[in-house]
Amino acid sequence: MNDKNTWWQTVALAKARVGKKGWIFVGVVAFALIALLAGKVIWTTDDRSSSALQDQEDKIREMEDRVARLQKELDETSKQLASIQGRSDDSTRTRRGDQRRDNNSRRDDTRRADQSPSREPTIYQTARNTSVFEEPNESSRQVATIPRGSRVRVVDSTGDWLEVRSKQGRPPGFIRRDDAVLMR
Repeated sequence: MNDKNTWWQTVALAKARVGKKGWIFVGVVAFALIALLAGKVIWTTDDRSSSALQDQEDKIREMEDRVARLQKELDETSKQLASIQGRSDDSTRTRRGDQRRDNNSRRDDTRRADQSPSREPTIYQTARNTSVFEEPNESSRQVATIPRGSRVRVVDSTGDWLEVRSKQGRPPGFIRRDDAVLMR
């Protein structure tokens, strides 16, 4: 190609030299190369998309398997929890029944003690507002509060606790010995 000719002029000169059959051959070869390259690009893209699709399907299967395992674990844990809760309910019922029997027994003992002529109640006066507990310990249920200066009938004492009875029919209970002073 000389400097004076343009590219198109060079192509026109080559066309004149090669002829019509030569250009058809060049066109067919160029078309074949383009088709081959396009086919390779499409085929490679199909492989990549097929591979990506397969990877996604594998991940979905893994997740489904994991969900199934977790569901099975959840079912087993639920069964264990129900079993433990059932045993807990049974022991709670047993404990409540035992407490009721103890309370009834204590009430019966108290009634007998109140009816017994050998035990005469002692009168105390509360030194401050005083809590009355169901049993002789502060962690038991509080059944009443007695105001400061009230007189109480003490039927028995246990350690630091005084067992009191009400003349008005309120439930019996226990007060701390430090909360009351002996009257007679």
